[in-house]
Amino acid sequence: MKVAKKTAKKRAPKKIPNIGRGEETRRMILDAAIKVFAAHPYNAASIRMIAAQGGFYHGLIRYHFPNKAIIFKTVVEEVNQHLLNANKEWLSEISTRSPKKALALYLDRLIEYFQNQPEAFRIFVQNISHDDPSSLPGYSHMVNYVISSQKEFENTFKMLPKDMVRRFLTAFNVLAVNYMGADKFYAEIQGLVPKSDEYFRWVKKTMISIFLPLIKEIIPSE
Repeated sequence: MKVAKKTAKKRAPKKIPNIGRGEETRRMILDAAIKVFAAHPYNAASIRMIAAQGGFYHGLIRYHFPNKAIIFKTVVEEVNQHLLNANKEWLSEISTRSPKKALALYLDRLIEYFQNQPEAFRIFVQNISHDDPSSLPGYSHMVNYVISSQKEFENTFKMLPKDMVRRFLTAFNVLAVNYMGADKFYAEIQGLVPKSDEYFRWVKKTMISIFLPLIKEIIPSE
């Protein structure tokens, strides 16, 4: 009597989203990559992690992006350019206001941006402490953002010495990027809830208390 052989059930392959292989797919991959790189340093992130975040085969990623380095470089360029464009708009808004009103409005815009798009700040925090940041793909875009934002400030406030603007912005950006990109850490220190209104009020008040006196020394109030 023949015994029927049991055949192992084949696992169904992971379903690939039916959205074609065009710009929409590329956008989906980049959106997933932004979230992964915001949560993990470049060296710790992987294409498989991006695929898991997006819910698709990692092979689909390789069809559009040959390797992780190109994905990261594309992500960094995109988020930095978006932030730089926003920064230009904020400077246009504050250019004719008094120091106190200008700083308060600029911080409001910065906080609003973080609340809607926190990834840019977190990608900075995750990677600028790298032992050799210049070896990171896309590092030049991070540097370019800082240099370009400095130039925008210099063009907006032409009456100020450039070296003064650069020192001011370096200190301002260090605090802003850390307070936003590492908000969980700084909120816990203050006994506050990350991303809460109370935390953002603390950030704004702290930044104003530090930088407004410096601004008043170099820019006359209205």
